[in-house]
This record gives sequence, structure tokens and C-alpha cells, in this order.
Amino acid sequence: MSYSCKLKSHPHQTLYTHLVGVADIAIKTHKSHKINHDIDYFIEIVCMCHDFGKGTTYFQKYLEGNYDGREKDHGLLSALFTYWMLPKKWKHLGFLIVKKHHGDIDNANEECSKDDVIWKFKKQIKDIRENTLAELSQIYEPYLNDKKIEDFLDWISQESNLKSIKKEFRKKKYNISDLLLCMYVYSLLLTGDKSQLIRGCAYMPDIPYPLEYIQNYKANLIKDLTTNNEKLNKSDVFNLRNNIYDDMLNKLNKIDLNKDKLFSINVPTGTGKTILAYSAAFYISNKIVQQDENIKPQIIYSLPFTSVIDQNYEVLKDIVSSNTKDKITSDDLIKFHSVTPIEYYGFEGYDARFCFENWQSKIISTTFVQLLNTIFKTGKNSIVNRFHRLANSVIILDEVQAIDEKYYKIISEFIQILSKEYNCYIILVTATMPIILNTIDLIEDKERYFRALNRIVIENYSQNEITLDEFKDIVLDDICENNDKSFLIVLNTVRSSKEVYKYIKENTKREVIYLSTEIYPKLRLEKINKIKNSNKKYIVVSTQLIEAGVDIDMDIVYRDFAPLDSINQTAGRANRNGIGVRGIVKLYKIVGENGSRLCNYIYPRYLLNTTEEILEDKQIIEEKDIYDCNLEYFSKVKKRLSNDKSDELLKLIDKLELKKFRNKFELIENDEFRKEDIIINADEISDSIINELSNGTDFDNIELKNKFRILRQYTVSIPIVDMPKINNQEIQRYKIKYIDKTNYSEDEGILRQSQVIW
Repeated sequence: MSYSCKLKSHPHQTLYTHLVGVADIAIKTHKSHKINHDIDYFIEIVCMCHDFGKGTTYFQKYLEGNYDGREKDHGLLSALFTYWMLPKKWKHLGFLIVKKHHGDIDNANEECSKDDVIWKFKKQIKDIRENTLAELSQIYEPYLNDKKIEDFLDWISQESNLKSIKKEFRKKKYNISDLLLCMYVYSLLLTGDKSQLIRGCAYMPDIPYPLEYIQNYKANLIKDLTTNNEKLNKSDVFNLRNNIYDDMLNKLNKIDLNKDKLFSINVPTGTGKTILAYSAAFYISNKIVQQDENIKPQIIYSLPFTSVIDQNYEVLKDIVSSNTKDKITSDDLIKFHSVTPIEYYGFEGYDARFCFENWQSKIISTTFVQLLNTIFKTGKNSIVNRFHRLANSVIILDEVQAIDEKYYKIISEFIQILSKEYNCYIILVTATMPIILNTIDLIEDKERYFRALNRIVIENYSQNEITLDEFKDIVLDDICENNDKSFLIVLNTVRSSKEVYKYIKENTKREVIYLSTEIYPKLRLEKINKIKNSNKKYIVVSTQLIEAGVDIDMDIVYRDFAPLDSINQTAGRANRNGIGVRGIVKLYKIVGENGSRLCNYIYPRYLLNTTEEILEDKQIIEEKDIYDCNLEYFSKVKKRLSNDKSDELLKLIDKLELKKFRNKFELIENDEFRKEDIIINADEISDSIINELSNGTDFDNIELKNKFRILRQYTVSIPIVDMPKINNQEIQRYKIKYIDKTNYSEDEGILRQSQVIW
């Protein structure tokens, strides 16, 4: 059939070409995922109908710059046409998806509640009948069966039909599967709509990297490490790593990936979790392709903090680069978090931004926030466009214990449905496994490995409370008696950590390094690398940011009281490689000036109480006993855990109250009323950007976003009550505050006129 093709969707493209292109990309992408349920027709109709409303002369004149009235709007008209075209089971979801393909889907029962659109429809209907009916009929003839476009125009002319849709939305109830289906098809439409204009075709990941890449990297790494440190060959933990790795591969060989999709890697700290996780992901990805070469799995590796992501990404890059001479581009690997500049190889401007944010890469290294936002920021156009990337992907949640316990229930329910209906393969990784959901242990004999280690001993002094001054004296005496030992002192508050840092620095000639959230991220990473890559015996004073994934090795560790999983993570920084005498971890319970325990300011009370119960009669805890403590801890936590937050969110799904849902899911609690961001103008890079922003230099949207992303490497958050004590300046155009180097100490952070109150 030949088409007149006079109607356009964009100034350079016909409506027919765009609709067919979008549908083709969405369907090809969907088929590469091999989703079990048959929704091809649903996807195709949504894509073909999403711009139906552009088939008016009002919109065509708008494209030419000759009309800007409300009759040019095409979203609602297209949504109603989609509703009319679809079978009953998909009508409502199709309506929501198409109506908001240029915005965010908010709350379902509000999306068809406007009473002021009838007059607009009448004009649009009359216009189509008189001017564009023939071409629209040609475009949609293959999908209309025995119906005609005139039938739709007659149907939409009846106000009672629109009212009935409103009633249906008010009565209809939904479940998690409905919500995920909505997000999946919505994501495919958004991806097809943008990709048709950017790439002109569907993005398909390349074949997975072979497992041999990691095995080669691992062999070279062992060779280098043992060459530089002969003692490693005699280390129990070093040899244990190989046994654990072999056991995991043996277990993977026995698994039926058609049935089993939820896994865990629960091993002691320092036994190579990153290598284990990537190896499992590479293995599973290749097995998926062996079973069906049309499937294109991606690997999504997530961690709690941006600094740890940077370390993880460098390992990944080393694995790939050490095995291939090919240039590594965005198609291969993407590091995706709030500090990473927006860039994508081969594209510029908005096109690069979309490819980057759409996760068009074989492996994505990202944060928990970005991954879980992709799932739980429901209806958010700028985030949900990548939701379909989860299908058939291998998703790693490393240091999973860092996820807030109140979300365990809802995360568990969503993950189980994603694995069942969207073939997601989930790998939970930690040394202290919380009970989020039932998984298959990839390390079957993990208890043996936990009990085999004897690297550390925890000395529990937390039965009695002590003041910060008493704690400082205890630590200083220990440092003076052990000049040949490295020390890590972990406090719960910034103020207490600063006080301890200053006291030790003033009373010892040894080099003391301070770490906290007041050390801006770029400098923080430099300090961590300095500690990590030196044989010098440093004294490190830090807040709990040192816990997850920071690969440093210290002799003696002091820890202010915390939940057991946090204590274990801190203990994992002691004698990681198991060389020489055992590392010592000393646990205290510090109170502030008002007598309140400092741990109470940071952690939920029920986690602290549970930890106290478990440690109450234990003066000494050897590493082999930590496994039993963890089992008891998470069993008690599960019984005491409140599901109120998860239940509150689950109730919102009944009516697809998506805006309320996404606003209530905050993995990182909103501190906007307690804390404020401030930029540290620390070097030539930050100074140049601040000057450009202050002088009103014009940037395009992507350039400006990247400037702010770079500045996030220099950004810290401080209590709002402290702002009057800090000599700061403001770039009024962007409402951002910054301080110069004269008001900042690289040793200890922001300089205040007076101390913070507890």
C-alpha cells in the first residue's frame, strides 16, 4: 500500500515513518528480552498510537511555527485512541503510558479527570474529519480490523464515554505485576521514541565478555601480589580465596537458570567479593546466551556509595583492558552516578545524555540509589526510560546490608516478581547477609570458610559507657604503646571524630589521616588511595563511611558502638589479608556531653538493642564465632523489623498512585531541613567552574549539568544550623553556596567559628 505521507511527526520526518520506527525498535528490544508473557500486541499498539494526536492540522501548523493554541496538544487524544484500540485488559495501562509519554505518570485516577477538554476534542475531531482522515486511515488500516477511524471519532464525541473511563479508573485495582508491566511498556515506548530519532534503530548490547577475562585477570593479579609480598603465599585468607572461587564455579555449573534466578554470595571480608560477583555475572550472562543467542543480557553492578563505585569500575576496566586491545567505549562499560559527567562515545548533547541515562551499555556500574530508583521511582519519565534494561539482566547488589531495613519487604516482593516475570537474575553480595529474601547460596559451604579464619579478635568493652575524653585517653595510650601498629578509629558523629583526630594529632608525632563526610569526595578518595597503596603505619580517624567496600588493611581498630553488621564491616578493615599477628577490634560505647549515647543519633534503636543482647555476655569474640553472631542478629532483626513503610507503599499500588509512591520511596532520607550542600573551592578545576557560573557564562543544558556533576566531587553536606558559623559565598543565579580554601582544612574539613552542639 502506498501512503500519501503528508503528515509529519517532526519537522524532518513523517508521522508514518516515526510511528513504524518506534514500534519496530520497541518490539525488537522487547524480543531480545524474551519476556514470558505475550504482550507484543500491547507494545505495538501503544507505540503505533502514541502520536495519533499529531494527525491534526493544528499540530502540523505548530511544526511549521504557525500555531501555538491548545488544540495542537496530542497526548490526551492519542491516549484515548490507544484506549479505544486496545483489548480490555490493557486499556487503562495503555492510556496512562501514552498520555504521559512526554511527562511523568502521576496518580492513575487523576489522569482522566479534566472536564475542560471536550471543546478541544470537538475541534480536533472536526479537523481530522475534514483534513486528515484519509491518511490516518491508511496508517492504521493494518490494526483496525473491522473498525474505522470514524468509529473512534464518533466514540470520543460522546461525553458519556469519557465519563465512563473516569469511573473505571476510580474502581479499578492494580497489583505489583500491573505496575511493573506498566513501567516496562512505558520504558519501551520512551526508549523507542527517543532512539528512533537518535540512533534510527534499537540499541543491542554486544555479546557478554567471557569468564576467561576474569580468570586471566585473577591469575595476573595473584602473580603481582605474591611477587611484591611473599608473605601472602602463606596467608590462610589468600589461599582461601581460591577455594571459595572454585566452589562457586562448581555450584554455578549445577544451577538450572531457567528455574533459579535469586542468588547470594556470603563470604568473609577480604575474600574477593568483587571478583566473585563479576565472575558469577559473567558466567550467568554467557550461559543465557548459550541457551538462546537472541537474548542480550546486561550486567548491572550496584554498590551503596559513589566512592566505592569508582573503585569497582576501575577493577572492571582493568579486567577488560587486560584481555583486549580494543578501545573500551560507552557501549562496553558505563559508570553511572551523580558525580559522573554525562558523556557517551559517538554522540553529543541530548543524544549522548539519553544513551547514557538509558543505560545503553553491556555493563553498568552504579549505586543502589540509581538502581532502586529505576525500579521504584514509578512513572518518572527521566528514570523509567531505562526500566526495560532490567529484563534478562544480571543484577548485583554488593554490600546489600547497607539498604535500609524498612524497605526489605517491598524490595523482596518486587525482586521476586522481576525475577519470575522479567527473567532478572539477582545476586546479593555481603559479608553479613541480611534476610531480605530466600536465595541460593553460591558458596554452599560458607560456614566452613567463616569458621576457618582467625585474622581478628573483637574485644568488647561496650558493657559500660564512657565519655569521649575517656575514650581519647584510652586510644592515645594504645597508640603510644604500639608505635609499629596502624590504627583505625571509627566514630559515629562528625564532631566526635574531629575531636579525637585533633587530640591524637596534638599528642603524637605520627601521621594521622582524617576521613568523614566533611572531606569532599575527590579528596576523600585521594586519602583512601594513599592509605591503601602505602606500607606506612598510619593512624586513621573516620566516621562510618569507611565501612562498606573501602579496601584498607589496619592492625588495630577502635569502634564506637553500632549495629552488629556495621561492627562487622568495620572489623573487616583489620588484618584483611591475614598476615602476621591477629588484628584487634576494640568496641566501646561513647556518650556525649549530655549523657546520650552517640550511636543513638545515627542508628535505629531496635538494631542497637538487638546488638546489645547478642554481645551482652561476650567479652571476646573470635572471627570464627562471628558467623553465629550474624545468624542470631539477623534472625532477631527480622522478628522486630517494622514493615510499616513497605506496607504504606504497597497500598498505593492498588490505585496506581505513582507520584505518591515514588515520592515516599527515599533510599537516602531527605535531609533538606537539616542539612545543606556547600561546595569547597579547593583547586583550579573547581575555581574555574565557580568563576564561570559566577560570571554568567552561558552553557547548553548538558554542559551545565556536567559542570554541576564535576562540582559534586567538591560538595559536602553540613547541618543548616552551622551555616551562620561558616564564611560562605553564594552564586545567586544557581542558588549554590561555596567556600574558599581559606575556610577549609584538607586535614579536618570545614572550619567553623565555633563548635557544633551535640
